[in-house]
Order: sequence, then C-alpha cells, then structure tokens
Amino acid sequence: MSLLKVDQVLLDCVVRGTLRGLEMANVVPAPVGASRFFQSSRSFSVLVGLTGQCNGQVALNLSERAVLHLAGKMLMEEQTQLGEEAFDSIMEIGNLVAGCIKEELRGTPYETEQLTVPSLILGASYSVFYSRGISSVSVEFEIEELPVAYDRDRFFTTSVSVIRRAA
Repeated sequence: MSLLKVDQVLLDCVVRGTLRGLEMANVVPAPVGASRFFQSSRSFSVLVGLTGQCNGQVALNLSERAVLHLAGKMLMEEQTQLGEEAFDSIMEIGNLVAGCIKEELRGTPYETEQLTVPSLILGASYSVFYSRGISSVSVEFEIEELPVAYDRDRFFTTSVSVIRRAA
C-alpha cells in the first residue's frame, strides 16, 4: 500500500510506459516524483488521446531545452532551434510514450484500445482540472544527460487521465 494518494496501477503504467517509449529515442530518464494533479509549468505539452473501454489522455509537459534534447536524440542529430523537425519529433515521442502506456494499461481496469493523433500545445502555466470519476496521475522525470546548469530544463512530466465508459 502506498502512502501517497496516487492510483498505483496508473502510476506503474506511466513509469513503465514512459521509460519504454523514451528507450526508443535512446533516452533513459529517472522517475523522481508523482502526483494526482497535472500542472503545466513548462512551455510545451504533447497531448495524445486514449479511446476504448476507457477514454482519456496522455500529456507530456517539457521545456524548450528538453524538447530540443529529446528531438535531437530521436533524430540522432543535435537540434539547436525549434522548428518543424523538432516539433514533429517531440510529437512522435509523445505518440511512442502514449502507445507504450496504452500497452501497459492492457489487462488493467483502465484498458484503452486506440490513440488519437498527437497535438502540441505551446504555452506554459496552465492547470488541468478533471470532473469526478476521472483517475489521473502525473510523474516527474529527470533527464540526467542535461547539464546541471540547466536544472529546471532537466525535468519533464508525463500525465495520464482516464475515465471508464458507462456500460
């Protein structure tokens, strides 16, 4: 039993799914914290919808430097400025992570069958509030490869929120 009021099934699926998804981009972040709440404190969010037995979404919230770093790892070529390549790459990473989380949810009460097309939201400092019946978890990860001088940019969040369809 966890002392945190976080759904353990969702927590485990988010951690494993994020690690598996980013492994495809040659990145191994460290999970460093969890919450039931999703807040966007960084400038970029990738949103991917989940549909099926349960509906919901996966959200990755990242800084500009984290977007460039992850896009560069995915493309195997350093990215120094934001543009179409970096945006396409970070949305593909969001899609990979969401796909891995969807697979992790298989066989749980939160099973989903399909993903939507990823969307990229530009802008920071928004909070997401959910209605009753929605289960959610946010996990903070650290990209240890980024220099300590970029302390705030080393972190990103993967969040999942799901609701069971009425039978």
